[in-house]
Amino acid sequence: MATFLGTQHDRRPAVGVLVDGYLLATGTALDPATGRVPDDITSLTDEVARCFAALDVALSEAGMSRADLVKTTCWLADEADRAEFIPAYRDQCAAGVYPARCTMVAGLPGGARVAIEAVAYRA
Repeated sequence: MATFLGTQHDRRPAVGVLVDGYLLATGTALDPATGRVPDDITSLTDEVARCFAALDVALSEAGMSRADLVKTTCWLADEADRAEFIPAYRDQCAAGVYPARCTMVAGLPGGARVAIEAVAYRA
């Protein structure tokens, strides 16, 4: 059975879904009230950090941490950002953990330059 996380805080959609030890979650830097990237995010590195902070909410609620991440799918709004994205992403990963990753370029909403979908697992 699936457990939808974050819904007790009246957030829609859920911050993550927990199924049989797997957590499926998405991290973006978008402000839920405006649907836009906040003005205090001034760099791609800041945006990646905010994406991971959003993932932390779901990980924490599932009793997990970044060390439990096993796979991410990352979207960049612009291929030119890839060189800056890779070290920013790596810096946010738990020490010694570098999940399998696929990075693609696609249009993103709200002025976002980055979005990260993650799978975590804990037996």
